[in-house]
Amino acid sequence: MLQWNLKELREAIRADRSESEAVLDIVHSIDRYIRIFLFHLYGARDALDEVIDPNAADPKEALAIVLGASERQEEYHSAKVASEAHILGAAHSARAMFDVFAFLVNSLVLSGAIPESRCSIQLVVDKLPPSPLKHELEALTESYWFGYVSAFVNVAKHRMLASHSFHVGFDDPYTGIRVGAFEYKGTTYPPYKVREFLEGVLEVKNKIVDCGALLNNQVVRGGV
Repeated sequence: MLQWNLKELREAIRADRSESEAVLDIVHSIDRYIRIFLFHLYGARDALDEVIDPNAADPKEALAIVLGASERQEEYHSAKVASEAHILGAAHSARAMFDVFAFLVNSLVLSGAIPESRCSIQLVVDKLPPSPLKHELEALTESYWFGYVSAFVNVAKHRMLASHSFHVGFDDPYTGIRVGAFEYKGTTYPPYKVREFLEGVLEVKNKIVDCGALLNNQVVRGGV
């Protein structure tokens, strides 16, 4: 994976642009989104670990919790809410950072050609001339996990939350959270174990670094 040198980009923005503070605020927002994403990623991964040992071979305590018969029921309910909140936070921040990135590219590469009210990652991809950055963004927006995260966030914002349930493994050894199936614009997305979900969302988030490094190459070093 490439490295995105935010310090280098900030210095270039300050040196070359009269409206640098507004653009620097966009860079700062992306940096904050990355930190927020990591907070939610680790929170979602670990939310239930103090209540239920994910490596325990005996599912009896987990089953008792599901049936409401555990002495740790209140702890479980609090941990389950935390798990869902972190899952939502990870997905929302992974998707939102690319909305903000679209504003950055629109400003630095397209000279604000897209009106602010219409700026989106897809419009930016369409407007960009051929370049490694355009190719990387096209690959991102056409990828399965970017489509999944976008659909997950849209469904959560406008229709309903995907189901978030605790699964006790019998036929398979998995005991833990599953993010449920949902449908969006004619596509049905399958359920995922929480770690599968987080690995997919992390794949999307990591692309911000690859795209950012290519943006630096184009803006700071004049590459195309």
